[in-house]
Amino acid sequence: MAERAVVQGEEAVTESKKPTGSTARPVLDPDAELSDATRKVLLQALEDPRRYVGRPANPLWAAVPLLARGGAGVAAAAVVWRWTGGLEIADPASDSSTLVGAQDQLLQKAVDLVHTLLAVWPLAAGVVAVLCAGLVADRALYNGQLRRLAAAQQHLVHPRDLTADAQELLARAQRAMTAVLDSKVHREQWLDAQRNEAAFPRQAWAIAHDLRDYSRVARKEHRTPQETDNATVAELLTSRRRVLATSLHGIERRVAALEAYASQVAEADARYAEVREIERLAAGSDELLDLLARTTADDLAVAEIDALTDEAAVVASTFTKALESAKQAAAAALPLQDAA
Repeated sequence: MAERAVVQGEEAVTESKKPTGSTARPVLDPDAELSDATRKVLLQALEDPRRYVGRPANPLWAAVPLLARGGAGVAAAAVVWRWTGGLEIADPASDSSTLVGAQDQLLQKAVDLVHTLLAVWPLAAGVVAVLCAGLVADRALYNGQLRRLAAAQQHLVHPRDLTADAQELLARAQRAMTAVLDSKVHREQWLDAQRNEAAFPRQAWAIAHDLRDYSRVARKEHRTPQETDNATVAELLTSRRRVLATSLHGIERRVAALEAYASQVAEADARYAEVREIERLAAGSDELLDLLARTTADDLAVAEIDALTDEAAVVASTFTKALESAKQAAAAALPLQDAA
């Protein structure tokens, strides 16, 4: 048992050294009252940041290029159609058996064919008008999406809004919450899964929102001259930096509580795996124990059975303690849910 624990401890250390994603993800306010259309636009913008760029513009400008080119083409076709309608090259009374007469007849047929083909210019004008209307409507829809996206930005914290140290804190918090949600003890309802799933989005938003406020002030502070000969100004600058550090430390304490919760959950997961392994071995050992009881003394068989039972009890007790520690860590890491 001790050897097994050492091996599992080494595996846990190896697992902790594996690289994990350090990139923070955008955080949306879970309590934001956003329409489904706005949420869809926001999701599309996060997946493809280049999809929605620029500012809302007059929709009519979207149709100007097509209207200019298409309108010019339709106008030219109408002019040529009207001109060819009254154009007579061949004299009906001329003799078509002569070379000149035959050429005139061919040219007249060509002109008549062009005139017939250009007779569809009103239809072409209608197509251009429909296409222009479609471009105007599409631009109006795009403007609406841009406005919805702009309105939703106040409910979204993007990593680019944060300083480097704030991004790292947000990434740590998100990794801790993901580790809890991916754990077996969470998925199999050994923990308060509903509480985790309800509290984590609000915890993530509270941390991200505070980190955004911190980052905004920190960037302003960074642009402020850091050295001065005036003692009063120097003291004020020092005080401002101290306030910033205190603010960041307070957020880091919340992140550390989430990481402690994730660590306890990982410990409970490991103990749970041991319990399941013991149960599996015990379930398949009935025949072995029967054989042992028939081929050895009764006291040896009883001792073997008792040893297996004691080992299972120890592991189960360890799992229970680890699970209780995880629940206590949850109470410390999720105070907002308790307050709600």
